[in-house]
Amino acid sequence: MNTGHPTYPHPTIIEAICDIHFRLPESQEWKPSLPGEFFKRIQHEYPEMEPVLEMGLHLEVGPSGTSAKVLPPPQKVRFKHRTRSLVLQLAENALSISVLPPYQGWNAMRTDALAAWKQLKEVLKPELISRLGLRYINRIEKETHQDRLGNWLVATEYIPAAILSSAPGFLLRIETHLDSENMLIITIGDTKTETENAYGAMIFDIDCIVEREIIVGQEMLEGEMDRLHGDIWSVFSSAKGARLDALLNRRQQ
Repeated sequence: MNTGHPTYPHPTIIEAICDIHFRLPESQEWKPSLPGEFFKRIQHEYPEMEPVLEMGLHLEVGPSGTSAKVLPPPQKVRFKHRTRSLVLQLAENALSISVLPPYQGWNAMRTDALAAWKQLKEVLKPELISRLGLRYINRIEKETHQDRLGNWLVATEYIPAAILSSAPGFLLRIETHLDSENMLIITIGDTKTETENAYGAMIFDIDCIVEREIIVGQEMLEGEMDRLHGDIWSVFSSAKGARLDALLNRRQQ
């Protein structure tokens, strides 16, 4: 398959995630043993299985004010690929496929996501897909203290010109409902941690989500995934400036 989207020799993607929420038939309840059954199916490719604990916090507003309640962590299990930077995560009614560097292009990610979903279908037999998300997180390393976002990106319908010249510490988040089923979330921020280079980095995060009932067949899922990826590519390609384009096309030494 050729999507017409380029695969760059020096991608800025630090994580690409396909998130599939599904619904099981009423006759089949979620059981703690299901991740183990899924692991038996995929362990030749994903031999490492580990539980993931994420504490939840629920805010309640009542007559006496706002209170916080710590929720029990939902059961999640992570599966790591034998040789590649590929991670699956299974929770109750949700499967995520995460691709870490090096990103090998949409065709490769698409194949991996569809293969994982096919295996899950055979084990859990979901009734339908209720939500599908595709998210690309780009990280652009600054090269000087004077680097600004405008050195890398250009203004678009989603990116205002004002943020392009901002000093470090900027943050932009836009959540757009394209229609009753489709949502686009863009987050652009300045970041600096002890593990980064002396100048810090900029994050360009694009998240496309569709919430509607999708039949579990591969063909329908393929079409929706391609459409979401096309939307993400449209946002990214319209925003990248000449300097970012040069970085993406830079060959490894």
